[in-house]
Formats: sequence, C-alpha cells, structure tokens
Amino acid sequence: MIRAEGLHKAFGQKTVLRGVSFEVPKGQSLVVIGGSGTGKSVLLKCLLGLERADSGEVALAGLKNPTPHAVAPHIGMLFQGAALFDSLPVWQNVAFRLMRGTGRMGRVEARALAVEKLARVGLGPEVADLFPAELSGGMQKRVGLARAIAGDPPVLFFDEPTAGLDPIMSAVINALIRGIVTEMGATALTITHDMRTVRDVADRVAMLHEGRFHWQGPTAEAFSSDDPVLRQFTEGRTEGPIPTLR
Repeated sequence: MIRAEGLHKAFGQKTVLRGVSFEVPKGQSLVVIGGSGTGKSVLLKCLLGLERADSGEVALAGLKNPTPHAVAPHIGMLFQGAALFDSLPVWQNVAFRLMRGTGRMGRVEARALAVEKLARVGLGPEVADLFPAELSGGMQKRVGLARAIAGDPPVLFFDEPTAGLDPIMSAVINALIRGIVTEMGATALTITHDMRTVRDVADRVAMLHEGRFHWQGPTAEAFSSDDPVLRQFTEGRTEGPIPTLR
C-alpha cells in the first residue's frame, strides 16, 4: 500500500505541495498526471524519503515516513532515463541491488535471476552480457524494468516510463508494465504526461494542480469528466484555466 496524508513541501518562498492526500490499495495502479513544474517529482521524492515533507505523513509498504535505506528492499523503480550503469553489463545492472548488502547473492545465482527477469520483459539471454551503450532506448527501458522487478518488490514506481520512446515502443512498455503489475499483484504509482500510458496502465488517475490533487477517480472517468482543468490537460488544449506560461 502507498498512502500520503496532508503532505506539504516548500522550497524557500515557493510552495510546491499544499496538503496532498491519497491512498493506493494493495494491487492497484495509480497514475499521477499534471503539468510541468507542478510538483510530481517532488511528490515522488517525498514518498521515497529522498525529500522530507515539511508536514504530513507517508506510509509505504508498511513503513511510516521511511528513509530511502529502509524502503529500498520493498520497492522497485523504473527511472525516466532508465539510469543504467554504463560500466556494468546488463545482467549486473539488473541484479545490482541483489548482489549487495546482507544476504547478497553470488554471481552465478544473480546472473541466472537477471536472465530470468530479462526474459520477462522480452529480452533474450544474449542481451545479458551487453553494455547499456549497445542497446536501443527501448531495450534500455526494458532492462530498467527488469531491474525494478528483480527482487519481486510489493511496490513499484514508474517515472515517465515512455519518455523518449516512439509510439510503438511506448505501447510495448505500457503493456509490459500493466502485465507485470497484475502478475505480481504489486501496488504501483506512475508519473507521466503520456495519455496513452494513463489509459494503458492506470486503475485510477490523480491530477496534481496548484499543489493539490485537483481530481482523483477511475481511469474511464478521467477522460469523460467535465472538470475544466482536467479536461484541458487530457485533451491538450491551449485555452483553459491552466496557464500556458509557467
């Protein structure tokens, strides 16, 4: 489960979060949308303990206001740019966390697990020994997804998972995310600007606007709502209550 209650966060005179509250029950997928600079990344950092909220409470995988170190074993994260280690082969990227810390895996076991997770995202064993620079953008995203699920975490985060991908590869990544979240029974939170991703992976949608969740509801209702702020964003209109200069 992911829960936030009354999160406030400011940087100097700039207030970013103004009392954000929501809950993602076990096994559900929430997609957070909102304009650039509205605080989506700050919200994600507060949930992960990378930024401490000025006030409010976070509960994540049974932990209250967790530190990054405490929460790490319970989550998987697909970063916007895949964030692979260029100096490591693919299999070591996938198994990176599992080969470190208490109870770390040996190289043989870790490589076998990495190959298994790569297969789950549609990559063959021959990819395991390649380096990130040898992969296309879509393949790098798949490797990042394999790394996110390597430890079978109960909670998954996806930060702009289709950024920089063409429409076909975006659809492939969305389908993988939806299938994996369902298969694992994981609780998932995705941040995106891509309405195709919203339709493909979300059970529920929340729109962050002016520091609060302006709208929350089922995915189908997000695209049929008469709310002027939500509608302007989902339809990509230049005219409406959301300013185009910000």
